[in-house]
Amino acid sequence: MAVATVEDAGTLDDPLVNSIPPTLGGGNIDVNLLTVGSAFYVPVVAPGALFSVGDPHMSMGSGEVALTALEGSLRLTFRLTVCKKGSTKAPSIAYHYPFGETPDAWVPIGLSDPDGSRGGQGSDLDVSNRRATLNALDFLQTDLGMDRATAYAYLSAAVDFTVSQVVDRTVGAHAVIPKSHFR
Repeated sequence: MAVATVEDAGTLDDPLVNSIPPTLGGGNIDVNLLTVGSAFYVPVVAPGALFSVGDPHMSMGSGEVALTALEGSLRLTFRLTVCKKGSTKAPSIAYHYPFGETPDAWVPIGLSDPDGSRGGQGSDLDVSNRRATLNALDFLQTDLGMDRATAYAYLSAAVDFTVSQVVDRTVGAHAVIPKSHFR
């Protein structure tokens, strides 16, 4: 799922409107936790935003490594909601970076090169994992009120970091922060 990330794309085949590589606007992020009942937040930065969806996976492991999962066709119902920046209707990170949420967990996402559609993409899992860590730290501090040093220790002790996918040149990782730890 993706929204347009720029307004200066000159043509429809401009690399900036490509939803295949993961970008700040979504795309082929492939976090297999995001299923029925989940929310996927992406920042809206282009007027009109647009919306695209495709590549449904009936089954896929974490860390998609080939160009295929168990692909299928789906009939889906979406609820699209615009959350205005500054509101508390979305995690603060979601206003500038993709973020997932399931009924049981918050899922901060990190990408190796989220704006690399022009000028190439980097495929360094260390970079994507560091970005997922920073996004998780910012979420814990800003949204849940945890001081940063405690949040850093908590991430190391209690949160799983997983490879989202490596099939695209822009690779991804995500954190899984259990909501049960905060009830």
